[in-house]
Parts: sequence; C-alpha cells; structure tokens
Amino acid sequence: MHKSLIALVGATGIGLAALAAPAPANAGCFGCAVGAGILGGVAAGAIVGSAIANSPPPPPPPGYYPPPPPPGAYYPPPAGYPPPPAYAQLAPGCHWGHRKVWVEGYGYQWRTVQVCP
Repeated sequence: MHKSLIALVGATGIGLAALAAPAPANAGCFGCAVGAGILGGVAAGAIVGSAIANSPPPPPPPGYYPPPPPPGAYYPPPAGYPPPPAYAQLAPGCHWGHRKVWVEGYGYQWRTVQVCP
C-alpha cells in the first residue's frame, strides 16, 4: 500500500507539472491559476495526510527502567572499581585547584589538579 501511494503521489505531481506548463499569457484569468494551486495543494495534503494517518504506531520503548533512587540515597560502588578522582588521597600539604593544563589534541584546558606548595 505504501509503495503504491508513493507512486500515486509521484504520478500526480508529474501530471500537475504537465498542466502547469508554460501557456500564453492571459491577464484576465489570474484567479484560475490560484484556484488550481489551492486545489492541487488540498489534494496533495489529503494524500500525504492519509498516508501518515494509516502508518503503524512506533514500537514501544525497549524494556522497563526502574524508578530512580530517592534523593540523598547513597549506594557504594561495586567491588573492584577504583575510587573516583574526587576521593583520591592528597599528599600532605597539598590541595585541589583549577589550573590550565595542556591536553594533547585540544590545547590548554581548565582541569582540577593536585596543587602542592
């Protein structure tokens, strides 16, 4: 049904293009061209609209996702994972600070680094 509908729309477009071929100028019939354009637009809209209306619905989302954890809940990371950099141990007398560092391929970037005096 879908392929035949596309073929019908294509044939209609070619037919309307043949009707709109250059013709002798007729200043007294401006409304004729406007009426033909409106009629063609309504017909094309009806055809495309019916094609969209008859299409199957989209598939459902894949699987079920559980609800998010409640705010403020803490779940420890699974065993075997390294701690994130925010939990890394600082050397004595050092602190975290923002510094511009060279990142290969990107240039200078602001990063959080360990700053030792």
